Amino acid sequence: MIVVLGRPRLDPEGALADTAGRLAVAARVSGASVDLVGAVPDGADGDATVVALGRAGVGHAAVLRRPGGGEVRPLDRGDVELGLRYVPECRVLVAAEPLEPDALAATIEAATYHGAALICVIPADAVAPTDLPETATVLELPDEDDGAFAKLVGAYAAGLASGAAATEAWRAAVEQTGWETASESAGE
Repeated sequence: MIVVLGRPRLDPEGALADTAGRLAVAARVSGASVDLVGAVPDGADGDATVVALGRAGVGHAAVLRRPGGGEVRPLDRGDVELGLRYVPECRVLVAAEPLEPDALAATIEAATYHGAALICVIPADAVAPTDLPETATVLELPDEDDGAFAKLVGAYAAGLASGAAATEAWRAAVEQTGWETASESAGE
């Protein structure tokens, strides 16, 4: 089981428009079981987001409804701890957006407890957290993503969930998605 942490949202056309939602769907398409732990706004937008996740085969029992509509505040430690109580198992835990320090600590604790691989997605201009386990994978979100990055990370997470070693899961994900690594694009 892959667990993705984040705040999914839809674009005006009704498609998942954020890294968490896209990544969860990509991992599901890659054959993995996926649950999303996060938050959506209370109301029609949140309802539509949850329906989109369900139609894509992504578990959403641990998606909180936040009153007020509009932008949903970042996940905190309590959100992460509560959401993960609804998930019976976890082989891969993906923080699909930057987390506050206490929420990140809860995420690390959960990954350790479950013996899960940990993937953290951070913005390109952010500094990677220094308190991550050595085995964690940190990936920088491109400035602009049409969904290709989420497909890469989803395929990587699915490979890890199937029991592949990190290097093998990464190679397979790159091959599956046609992603070009920096050394390939530089002609090395």
